[in-house]
Order: sequence, then C-alpha cells, then structure tokens
Amino acid sequence: MNLILNRDFKMPDDGWYQLAPLGEFPHTAAGVVQVIDAEACAAMVARFKADAAVENFAGLLVDFDHFSLDERTRSEAAGWIADLADRDTGLWGKIRWSDVGEAAVKGGRYRFLSPVWARSDCVDLGPSAGSGQATRRVRPVRLLNAAVTNDPNLKGLVPLANSDLVDSCASYGRSHNGSQIGGRAMKRVIEQLMNHLGLAGDATEDAILEKMQGLPGLTAVADLQNSLRDLQGKHDALATDLKKVEGELVNRHLTDFEGVISDGAKAFWSEQLLRNREGALVALGDMKKGAEARGSVEDGRGDAGTRKPLHNRATARPVPTGQGGASPSASSGSPDGRAVKIRNRAHELVKAERIPFSVAFRRAEKEVTGQ
Repeated sequence: MNLILNRDFKMPDDGWYQLAPLGEFPHTAAGVVQVIDAEACAAMVARFKADAAVENFAGLLVDFDHFSLDERTRSEAAGWIADLADRDTGLWGKIRWSDVGEAAVKGGRYRFLSPVWARSDCVDLGPSAGSGQATRRVRPVRLLNAAVTNDPNLKGLVPLANSDLVDSCASYGRSHNGSQIGGRAMKRVIEQLMNHLGLAGDATEDAILEKMQGLPGLTAVADLQNSLRDLQGKHDALATDLKKVEGELVNRHLTDFEGVISDGAKAFWSEQLLRNREGALVALGDMKKGAEARGSVEDGRGDAGTRKPLHNRATARPVPTGQGGASPSASSGSPDGRAVKIRNRAHELVKAERIPFSVAFRRAEKEVTGQ
C-alpha cells in the first residue's frame, strides 16, 4: 500500500513504485492475515523473473480499481509492470504508464497502488497466534497484477486484491475437485443463467432472484423427464405400428395391380405408394384401363395382350335360319362352343374380381368343363 505520488502529484524519475510494504495485513471477511515479509517479496520477484523470460512477455497489468477482475465492467490498462524488485521496504515495481494511466496519475485522480494475488498463489502458514482455526496466515508468492485506486487495503481474497471493490464483485467457491473457482468462472456461470432466464446483461440481483422463483424444482424436472420418456416410448410404438400398416396396404395395392406391375417394377411402385399413395393409385388405374382396353392382362407381368382380330370375310357363310342365330359348330356341346363360353366367363371374372386373365381363364375352364 503506497502513495503513487507525493502531495505535489510528482511521479518518481526512475519509474519505480512501492506495490506492498512489509507487514501483516488482516482480511477479516476471509478470515486470513496476509503476510508480506522478505520471503514473500523474494518469491514474487523470482516468479516474475521466470515469467518475464518467456518470449513476448508483456508485463503485469495495472488497471483501474481492479475492474479487470469483474467482466461486467469496462477495463483498460493504466500501465504495465515491466520489472519487480525486493527491497528492504517491501515489494517494488517499475511501471510503464499508458496514456490514460499517466494522465489519471499526474492529474491526481488516483494516488495509490494495490497489488493482487490469487489464493492459489499463497502459502498457508497456519492459524494466527491465539486465534484457533478461525484466522489463517497466508504468504503470497506470486504477484498476479495491480491496480491504481483511492481505496487501498490489503484484504482481497480469490483473488486477493487490496480494494473493497474486489470483495463485492469477485465471487469465489469450490469446484467439484476442490479447486478454487475465481470470479471470472463464476461470472460465466451467472451469464449463462441470465441467458437461460431471458434477462438482460444489466439485470439487477433482485430481478434475477425473482425470475429464479419461477424455475421448476428438481422433483418437477424429474417428473417431466419421466413423462417425456413415456411419451417417447408411445411415439416409437405408434411409429412401428404405422410402418406395419403402411406395408400391408402397399402389398394389397400391389396385389390389386398384379396384372400391370411387373416383378422388376414392384420395388419402384412400393416406394411411390408410400410417398404419394393417391397419385400412384391414379397412375396404376390408368395403366390397368389401358391394358384392359387392348384386350387382356397376361401372366401378371404388365404385358397387355396385343391380339389382332382375324378377319375371315372371304370364307364367311350366312347363318342358317331356324338355329337361334348360332352355327352348329358353335353349339355349347362342340369344342368351339366351349372355348367361347370359357373365354366369356373368364372376362366376367376379370371384371368382377379384378384378377389376372390367366387366373380367370383357368377358373372359367374348370367351371365349363367340370375338370
């Protein structure tokens, strides 16, 4: 905890500023005492040197009022710590100020520096003397960053920051494996919750709590999940039954149009009947009418009979009178008469039962001949 400037707002010529004095600084809310001793300063300097040896090391951030610890607030660099030193009076840092940082400091708007370290970067020294287990002593061994502020006091925890602002904005807790969860992680959780609740980013705590009252409890969620599983099971059963019925219906249509659908075309027409049953039935009906108009349907292969009439005009004879308009050769007892009768009966069966002509012909033949 150190003044950036003297009372005349004059900055040091060498650019070095005290970040933390030696001593022990209680953090009442967190139940710890922060120990800033020679060992702590030496450890922080050593860690900084190791980090600075990495290529493209930018330095440690110096922000305004620890705003970088709260993702809801706008944060910009006041400066960057380019070097760190362990001195008899505590921890010192060499700061390169940004344009806005230099202006704020020179103008006297900010007069103090406040260091920041994470709880995970502190060594637990055990309970304070006479305090039992209530107050622990911790020694920081790594500097996380720093801030310019007008309210400095060494009392921040997770991260340990010397500003009252951090205690109110940086929530902390424990993850499932016991590790510390910092303010940034909790902020992401809160943002996801607000998105889920349909709240704006600037919603107040009261608005969030009020919205959460409408959320279903664990029992209600479990009941909804069970209901959803039951409905899914019923849906799957109905889908299976529907598929079975559709298959049976397609097979029936294939049988109805056996005379015009060839074996090789059954797969095609099965798909058409599933996609557009009405349209497919119209097309098949037209095909069947065309086949019947051309004569007959043979063998169920879709090849319409193309029988040409045999005109025997040259050998035609007049029908003798007194025989009922039929020649002796066409009598029901003659072979020609039976053939005519079988043919006529077969056509009747085709029209009445919609069966292939070959099937109807065999049935008619049995009816007429009795065989």
